[in-house]
Amino acid sequence: METFTPSLRARWCAALAIALGLLNPGAAPAQDALFANGFERALGPAPAVHVLRDDRVATIEMDYNAEDPWGQFWTMSGALDDDAGFLVVWWPLAASAAEKSRLLAGNDAGGGCLNPDHLSAPMLAAPTLDLPPGARWLVTGNRRVQLQPLLNDAPYQVRVQRLSARGQINSQATLASFNGGDGTRVAALRASLTWLDDFNLPMGAADERLWNNAAMVSTDPRFNLFFINDQYHAHTLNGTKVENTGDKSQTSQRFRKQVRIAPSGRRRIVFDMDSPLSPRSVWYLDLNPIPTELTGHASFFDEEGALGMPAGILRLRAQGQMLSASIVDLQGASHQIASVDMEDLGRQAITNVRRSFDVRVGTTGIQVFIDGRSVIDANSAPYQLPAADYELLWVGFGYNTAKDGVPYFLLHWDNFGFDGPIVDPRTVHNYVTRIEGTDYQKSQRWDQTFPTFTVNIPDSLQPVTAGATAQAWLVYTYQMGDYSTLSVLPTDFVRVNGAVEHPLPQPRNNTAPTNPAVMAWGVPHTGRIKLGDLVQGGASPLLIGNNSFRFFADSAGLLNVHVEVLYPPGSAPTYTPPAAIHHFPLHAELPRLGPPARLQRIGDVDVGDDQHLGADNYTRIPVSGLVPLNIEVGNRSWAGWAPQLMHVPVQSTEIWSAGGAAGIAMIEVFLRRVGSGSGPGERIALINTAIDAPAPQGRYRLDFDSRGYADGDYELFVQATTPSGLKSHPSYGNETYLFDASALSGAYYPMPITIDNTP
Repeated sequence: METFTPSLRARWCAALAIALGLLNPGAAPAQDALFANGFERALGPAPAVHVLRDDRVATIEMDYNAEDPWGQFWTMSGALDDDAGFLVVWWPLAASAAEKSRLLAGNDAGGGCLNPDHLSAPMLAAPTLDLPPGARWLVTGNRRVQLQPLLNDAPYQVRVQRLSARGQINSQATLASFNGGDGTRVAALRASLTWLDDFNLPMGAADERLWNNAAMVSTDPRFNLFFINDQYHAHTLNGTKVENTGDKSQTSQRFRKQVRIAPSGRRRIVFDMDSPLSPRSVWYLDLNPIPTELTGHASFFDEEGALGMPAGILRLRAQGQMLSASIVDLQGASHQIASVDMEDLGRQAITNVRRSFDVRVGTTGIQVFIDGRSVIDANSAPYQLPAADYELLWVGFGYNTAKDGVPYFLLHWDNFGFDGPIVDPRTVHNYVTRIEGTDYQKSQRWDQTFPTFTVNIPDSLQPVTAGATAQAWLVYTYQMGDYSTLSVLPTDFVRVNGAVEHPLPQPRNNTAPTNPAVMAWGVPHTGRIKLGDLVQGGASPLLIGNNSFRFFADSAGLLNVHVEVLYPPGSAPTYTPPAAIHHFPLHAELPRLGPPARLQRIGDVDVGDDQHLGADNYTRIPVSGLVPLNIEVGNRSWAGWAPQLMHVPVQSTEIWSAGGAAGIAMIEVFLRRVGSGSGPGERIALINTAIDAPAPQGRYRLDFDSRGYADGDYELFVQATTPSGLKSHPSYGNETYLFDASALSGAYYPMPITIDNTP
């Protein structure tokens, strides 16, 4: 870790800009004024900056107490000159002098997993002293961020300054030099582990020979993504359908290689990961003893004794700052063996800031290190993880995320691997029905509905090595998309390409002794059917081109249908991965949400459920005279009784869905008399929040003079806009039930008031 002292250089010229209308944010402090002789206002001290290097990435800590991180709020009075976050600019020293820089004006901030330049062409300019060649930048309300992708062992500089709520530089600059990324740790992992995926692939799909992606029926089909971005790390993206059967969703990735847990000793599993901070989101890492593409342990809370499938598993779970480990016994009941608050242990979770996890697993216990610090060291007694070969399943899990106004959220991870023997050396070629959306269909005998799934296989499947035998398998999920009962009869079958029929396997219950209680409605089950063997020059059970699979089941929901062909080492033929056959949806194709914006308090009334659109007891807030308004954009306050404390880590659906803040260019307040027409009405305030760079977040305390308006019922509406023109989304709590995710940005969600200035 490198620590840097502040630079005295601060060349940013101050400017004050606000169009007040009938709102007055208050006079700026005297030290903010530009003097007639041209001297700039006094700037605060430069932030303390630490740089921690890792493979292709550097973590930047800014005014951050890493060992005691809780409570490092932004204290915001509501004045425009309150500190609101940081402007971080970095650049390679070896860049060509002719390389253009990404302007601070007119561009959304970088730093998220969604590169804004994928959405619109960036505004570029010739380098300047403030934006050297190849400069990139971000704005953030967090005190810990990651700069990526970087070249390893190449000279870079980073400049950090505090930004105010109006997007004005508020501090002197800290200028730090560092040597880009540091590949030492990951190189050591690569040398010591049996399997390691560093996800160093171009933007798009992960390696299908190593990973399988699956989703539940209650997962919004748009928000079922597993992808690598242009920063060389992986993402799981999940969101719950607003109108769905069941209220729990998952997007899960099964690693195709097994880890062997021996009767003695410990196995090592490593990964880099953040933690979901949206309240109804978690991640799981499950060690499953049977083939499992979706977890059947879906209580979300993982309470003591919660039942699910499969039995005999180990689970790591992260939600917010909490990390826990559980054993699921052979009856399918969950038992927590350890739980810690990562923040309390100096390992605070922050969105899109990955920490390195190093897990040591044995039959009798588990130890977990985060960034080299032991945070869990637990004996599992009286429970035990049986010695066996296990599949590893990553699960991005949401429990009715719409209830928290979260259409979808991201998990950010990297450098996944483990040690131990090679359990199965075969290479898997995977072919799917589609990547985008869902392939869910239901088979039901009562009305003779027997669905057909089509899998395109453009390759010849026979092994290229004489004497090698490959196996072709049909793999799919049983799960009901309605409230009927799953029923698979011994006579049920699947017909392949209109000819060969294979019996459908029963949903598997691996409890011992058998516990029928785990076979509850809604539990997903993985089905596997061997289609046949393949040898060089021999016949194939599958066609080159489209293959049809028609299911004849009594009553079964079916989805995640795919074909796996397993090849002995060195015998695999040419492979066309699914992303080369089907459209692979990118993160940039999903609905963008914009920063969250809300009126938190009007007058002396905190906005609450009674002001929500559609509320049973819809209540207008009475106002008169000069009315204080408290506006929150890009974040939320700690509590109504402490509106001056703005969260760190930032609480923002934009950040949870995009990995970073685009920045706030302006904030507008509108007033419309009820019954006077459509739209937001008259703009009564415009605040420029991008003086030097777009503000990352803020609390804005304004005064609304109601005396210029006739008494009556009105609607107040606040909206923020990013530099690219993306509108904010309302952030009151029930907006995802009123607007589809595609309509949230710019959605009209007013607050009801009644003006009464009767003497």
